[in-house]
Amino acid sequence: MSPDETTTMVYEKSTLGFNEFTNNKRTLGVRERQVLLLVNGVRNLDELNKFFKKDLLLDTIKKLETEGYIQLPQGQQRPPEFASSMQNQLSLEDAPTKTEPICPTKMATVKAILIEAADDYLGIMGRGIKAKIESCDNENNLRQTISSWHMAMRESKLGRESASFLMEQIHKTLEGKIVSAENLAQSQH
Repeated sequence: MSPDETTTMVYEKSTLGFNEFTNNKRTLGVRERQVLLLVNGVRNLDELNKFFKKDLLLDTIKKLETEGYIQLPQGQQRPPEFASSMQNQLSLEDAPTKTEPICPTKMATVKAILIEAADDYLGIMGRGIKAKIESCDNENNLRQTISSWHMAMRESKLGRESASFLMEQIHKTLEGKIVSAENLAQSQH
């Protein structure tokens, strides 16, 4: 693994990662939470290495990514050596259980929630996120986009107050308690 390739990698928190800090229930240990806190979509691994020993940092990053707390930003590729090291780590652990493909109705409902909120709260800044939402065609893309959307909502002056409520609705929808976009809009106004 070339040091230049791995140290320039940048991670961002996933929805699960953000929920670790917004929910009262803690699921990670102290070191994992420390690393997760510093992962912000801007700092690369070299910068994070200033705070943690390299071996511990890489182990923690692998764990956080494997468990879904962090992810690579959309479009960033993992260096081949790092990917094979991640695959070895996964094969040593119990393989994650396969989840069934997301129901098209759930996908459409979640996308409607995301797009409506992007229009209502993010304005011009939401155009890029809205384009990502519209192009989602599988659960993995949808979850990455939800994470980006959630970060934008949290950073938005108008969307900040509604972000938690909307995330709750998205989670309920994904869990099978489908909420229609019309009912959601009525409950917000």
